[in-house]
Amino acid sequence: MTRTRTFLSFILGSTMMTACAGVTPDVAEAGDPVELAGGSGTSSEAAPEAVDEAAAEAAWSPGDVFTGPYGGVPAFDKMDIALIEPALEQGMTAQRAEIDAITANPDAPTFENTIAAMEDTGRQLNRVLTYYYLWGSNLSSPEFREIETRMDPEIQAFYDSINQDQALFARVDAVRKGAEYDTLAPDQQRLTEIIHQRFTRNGGTLTGEKAEQFAAINKELAGLYAEFSGNLLADEEGWVTYLTPEQTSGLPDSYLSSAAAAAEALGKPGMYAVRNTRSSMDPFLTFSTERDLREQVWRNYYNRGDNGDAHDNNAIIAKILKLRDERVELLGYDNFAAWRLEDRMAKTPDRAFDLMLQVWKASVARVHEEVADMQALADAEGADIKIEPWDYRFYAEKVRKAKYDLNSQEVKQYLQLDNLRLAMFDVAGQLFGFEFVPITDGSVPVFHPDVTVYEVNDKATGRNVGLWYFDPFARDGKRSGAWATTYRSHESFRGEKNVLAANNSNFVKPAPGEPVLLSWDDSETMFHEFGHALHYLSLQVAYPDLTGGLRDYTEFQSQLLERWLSTDHVIDTYLVSAETGEPMPEELVEKIRKASTFNQGFATTEYLASALIDMKLHMADPDGLDPDKFERETLDELGMPSELVMRHRTPQFGHIFSGEGYAAGYYGYIWADVLTSDAAEAFAEASGGFYDQDVASAMVKYLFAAGNSMDPAEAYRLFRGRDAEIGALMRDRGFAE
Repeated sequence: MTRTRTFLSFILGSTMMTACAGVTPDVAEAGDPVELAGGSGTSSEAAPEAVDEAAAEAAWSPGDVFTGPYGGVPAFDKMDIALIEPALEQGMTAQRAEIDAITANPDAPTFENTIAAMEDTGRQLNRVLTYYYLWGSNLSSPEFREIETRMDPEIQAFYDSINQDQALFARVDAVRKGAEYDTLAPDQQRLTEIIHQRFTRNGGTLTGEKAEQFAAINKELAGLYAEFSGNLLADEEGWVTYLTPEQTSGLPDSYLSSAAAAAEALGKPGMYAVRNTRSSMDPFLTFSTERDLREQVWRNYYNRGDNGDAHDNNAIIAKILKLRDERVELLGYDNFAAWRLEDRMAKTPDRAFDLMLQVWKASVARVHEEVADMQALADAEGADIKIEPWDYRFYAEKVRKAKYDLNSQEVKQYLQLDNLRLAMFDVAGQLFGFEFVPITDGSVPVFHPDVTVYEVNDKATGRNVGLWYFDPFARDGKRSGAWATTYRSHESFRGEKNVLAANNSNFVKPAPGEPVLLSWDDSETMFHEFGHALHYLSLQVAYPDLTGGLRDYTEFQSQLLERWLSTDHVIDTYLVSAETGEPMPEELVEKIRKASTFNQGFATTEYLASALIDMKLHMADPDGLDPDKFERETLDELGMPSELVMRHRTPQFGHIFSGEGYAAGYYGYIWADVLTSDAAEAFAEASGGFYDQDVASAMVKYLFAAGNSMDPAEAYRLFRGRDAEIGALMRDRGFAE
């Protein structure tokens, strides 16, 4: 979900959200304890007014400075952390005045003087939040985290004051129930309905003591979310495993090169650093032959936030669950899950559960088959072990080689970061009509030397659609995982604004001169996150609050884009050997395709375990709830295989506890994947396959450009001609239907 993990992106109805590939999401998403009724739509996406560049040279003002070409861009080269707090205060004061002007308007409420006027508020604050969230996600530091701890509750309280503004709600209510409503355009009706619902769902109808209690809960939650995230980042930065040369057996040269560079950067030259992040942990567990070290790295990673020390998150989680339950009780809901799903595609927790459990049974059965294969191989080797969670990836790789003669390191030689980026641009050109042109003259400031920026233009007309920022490498202060965000979203109701989109990854930076080689999963993640960026760049909606969407739908577009990685065109053109430059041989391509459902039991089960725990936590009575005990007992009831764990254990589950973007909503990945598999079959069945222009045109029109301007279920029916069916998902994963 920005400081993409915090609450404000969805409060403001934005598309600034994070995601990761398929059903194996890696990162905490943007949270959102409440949603702002109205506002200029995006917490750091609103379009800036023109600013005098000469004045900007004199002083950096985060509330004003979006300068230069392309409709104005963030002045990342002039960022000054000392100015962020006063700028936030000034931005909130300015937006409060804009809201007060709406409520003080003596004219009868209309769409234009109330709903559209609300969409036009908060632009100064949104520009400040661009920098604020960037610091939190990409450049965090102890100094910033102190500011964040102070300011997150203040920002939350500010938005609560708008959500609970009775005079403002009265005007919105009058528009929603007035005669003008029936004469509005469909997108204006939808916008009005969305804003009206945000008030009713987020305390706008509460008065007196209940309103005060609601606001106090939100302010306390904002502080807890910041504390949870700080603890998690501390454990990611603090639990590094250093290896001596004698402890590196089995690890590929490319991994060792990056690990050596990381150790040197951390002040340990001559050693190898295994950072406590997924991108570092995953390949180590896959290839290291040192079983005791695999266990150590595994425990470091899966015990983040759960070490019984100053950074332990269990008590924070218990408080969060209790406060969320108290808050929705004030609104008349039985539990947080019921409140959350009311405005999602799933509508009820039971519908989400039904889908997950249909897939769960098949995925667990597949895990038992996978473990049996691994155990047989270990026994044949005379390993004298029982497969444990820290063995799963290691022996899965061995089984992959034995069953499919497929070596993931061999595949990795063909997955070069630079070539994959070109492949994504090619796909975007063929399907969306976009052209990506690198900006090398320094005209667009960046916040780190690793960041590159591209113009995005319409190939047919030359019109500038926006910019694409790419920040690929891990570093201290950058949160783990992969995510997409925007610094400005599309809108046209006050003049058309271009898009400033960004993708962020945490690949291990190689030694100078060496290529960045990715796993197949990481390559899919790149395409996935780029799918979010294409969604932002494709939007054709008038109003900022229509750029977002329902969380169990917005992952669909990005998951769909993953499918183009394995198309013949991408493989034949861009997957070339880092050593010889030769294209991937057909024999290897065929092995990859035959192994496409390999290890789906592991991938699906670890994800679903997290999604099921998320939902059950938010339906449970929070009084006296012990998160560790609840996790353990619930997984036992579900029949969780002992050989693997949740993808995100509860104490490190940033998707749902560093904010609310995916709280009681992590199921959304599998919900979206049903749509993805079904839509992919539409391309597979078309005469032009995945590059069929008619199907691509319908996809862009209904699934990408429409945003939240129409009901997602209706948009999908317009694309496919019917509702999505689960059969395609089960076929994709090799599960019995």
